[in-house]
Amino acid sequence: MSQSPFAHLRVQQQSTTLAGRLAGLLLADQGAEVYASDYPANAHEGIDEYLDRGKTLLPVAALEKLVDADIVIIDGDRLPSLHLNQITLGFTAVAPGEHDIDVPDNASDDLLNALLGFYTDLGITSRLLGPVVTYTPLPLCSIYAAVLGACAVSAALVHRQKAGVGTAIVVPRLAAGLSAIGVLAMKLDGLKSHLVPPQLLGLPPEIIAALPDARKTEDGMLRLLNELNPTAGCYRTSDGKLVMPVTTVNRRLAQAMLAVLNLEDRAEDAGFLNVTPYDPSNVEYADHNLALPQAIRNDLNVQLAQWMTETFATRTADDWECAFAKAHVPFGTVNTFSEWMASDWARASALVTTPLHLTAPQIGRSVFLDSARPYPPLNAPNRTDVAPYFNSRLERSALELVGIGKPLDGYAVLDLANVIAGPACGRLLAELGARVTKVDTTRPDHQPVVTVGWGAEANQGKDSILLDAKTPSGREVLHQLITCADIVVMNETDEGVRRLGLTREVVASLNPRAVVVQISAFKGEQPSEWDDRPGYDPLLQAITGIMSRFGTSNLPLLHGIASCVDYLTGYLGAFAALAALQARERRGEQRGDWAETSLAAGAALIQMPFQWQPPAPSATGPRATGPHDRATLRQVRDGWVFIEVDEGAIPDTNELNVQEAIAFAKYSGARAVPVRSIAELRTIFLAKPSATIRFRSTTRQGLQTTLLVPTWFQFDGAPLPAPFKPGRPGADAETILAKLGYSQRDIHRMKAEGAVGETDWMHLEHHAVRN
Repeated sequence: MSQSPFAHLRVQQQSTTLAGRLAGLLLADQGAEVYASDYPANAHEGIDEYLDRGKTLLPVAALEKLVDADIVIIDGDRLPSLHLNQITLGFTAVAPGEHDIDVPDNASDDLLNALLGFYTDLGITSRLLGPVVTYTPLPLCSIYAAVLGACAVSAALVHRQKAGVGTAIVVPRLAAGLSAIGVLAMKLDGLKSHLVPPQLLGLPPEIIAALPDARKTEDGMLRLLNELNPTAGCYRTSDGKLVMPVTTVNRRLAQAMLAVLNLEDRAEDAGFLNVTPYDPSNVEYADHNLALPQAIRNDLNVQLAQWMTETFATRTADDWECAFAKAHVPFGTVNTFSEWMASDWARASALVTTPLHLTAPQIGRSVFLDSARPYPPLNAPNRTDVAPYFNSRLERSALELVGIGKPLDGYAVLDLANVIAGPACGRLLAELGARVTKVDTTRPDHQPVVTVGWGAEANQGKDSILLDAKTPSGREVLHQLITCADIVVMNETDEGVRRLGLTREVVASLNPRAVVVQISAFKGEQPSEWDDRPGYDPLLQAITGIMSRFGTSNLPLLHGIASCVDYLTGYLGAFAALAALQARERRGEQRGDWAETSLAAGAALIQMPFQWQPPAPSATGPRATGPHDRATLRQVRDGWVFIEVDEGAIPDTNELNVQEAIAFAKYSGARAVPVRSIAELRTIFLAKPSATIRFRSTTRQGLQTTLLVPTWFQFDGAPLPAPFKPGRPGADAETILAKLGYSQRDIHRMKAEGAVGETDWMHLEHHAVRN
């Protein structure tokens, strides 16, 4: 019998902000009884229908009487009178005790985005058009805060089941935004020279010289962008649509893409190779190695882009989608958000659905648990004037804030994921106190920027081992790690799960209590023909309309690397895992679960404000400035500011510097903040940390990092301590194996057999050129 993970939990949602309402929605979608305010001024249409679905809406006075809820969601960090085992979740703009960042708790996402580098660093391709700052209409801080809040509440429920006490949680929205830029904010040193990643989307001199002419037309810029990065470009098909393959970071997929396009022989004749970058002896091939596309010579990229342009023009977008899907290569057609929401597969998968008693389709559930299937249909909000009677289950002694430590202390996580979304899920669980073991393959197809570069940020709080699970010894170790795990994280399609040999039946036979979280590219609550297609963050940006929003329909542009979809999906994965874990603990069952989310679910959620009405023209495109003329980016003498007013005109600040402009704006009754880059954030707050923005410099196993300190959670009045420092891939193998009971002789044998890899993949040194 199916049972929703938060069934019988009662939530009093006092919050009326986007973050609080969305957190309540995430809990309601998974079966919680959520009671929220019903304000007569609300139109009860569009976004309210989405944020209020599945909730019971009460007059404010009636809502305030529900004092015995399990969970209370509030705005601010004021603590209501708590019962001993009640959980509160508060949303603020900045961390309590913040003295260096002057914004009110109700600060708009536009102001917060300006402070975090979202207007300077997410436009990685739009900057080629000229603008140094580009506005984004996505309310990144509030949406990230909502998902992190749902994670924190779920972890607190796990802890409450063990300790019998509740928790006061605060999630600062500005800090939640920081959780989306970990890779972009990181500095990394101490890598072996052959593993140092080439600059991502660095500009060769030939591209710089061609920019002035290319900027004159969208077609010219599209051609230039394709020449800069042909394996993740946008190409016109015979029916006039734009399509996008995404194989840049994976050498196996890049080779498979050439095969689909029938370009393998031409690429080889032109001098392209495909050799492992993990062998130092292959450095000499970097400028024509498909495994390191950022290092490839410009003339080869131009030639490859030309071939791909000509080839894609020979068939329709649908024909190419079928061909790439058959080859399991990431690929899709560029859409607007409204086109994606109307697509057959979005509807079939229930990523888009129409709740009962409503007429307009909306985004469906973001996470899905096997134990809750079949889920009940989503429903319109229920309005009533009478508060329900609660038979109190809560102890009525006041809660003294003594601190709970980390809520997942004592739980074990096995992280089998790669790239960013899956590893970010594992990292978040480590931040909440879980002991995480990270397993990577001994023969990676992903380039070092993924495994070593991005991995350094995502592998905080994890011990690392390299395993070849295709060998008997490697498979044995993997199975032993599964038997020890409370949560297993995978980012795989269903076919990938079968190839790993870790199906539901296999995992249940090894460890019936394990919760598996599967993060895929396209899956939703219901099966669809897209379920087994692979994908990456940029592809989902293209397919769901983010690139068309940040660029145009004829010149789609990336909205950052990872910050838009990957990290949010990883945190949704953590929420799915924790929802299942707390349900397992509350029910007292020895039965695990299979929890899922997808990049498509994350890409949809980040665009949730625009389900019914797109942003204004001033808020879209590579030269976007703001949502309207009363909230906009303004250039001043020495930089940029974002200014907003409730009514009237924006004050004239053109002749002022940044500090003067902010002071004058505030004097005039406006709200204003400086537009900062991520590099400026790092310089300012590494030297002088604040309560909300902090960096730490770490060294472990010779790997030197500068990383954001996770300030996005406060439990009982204090931030959680940062997880332990990231180290080198595979460097903890002997420690991990010894804890499993293997002797030094066993470990030596497994390394000799290739079942266990050497640190930094040094076992691949001096392999044949074409490995």
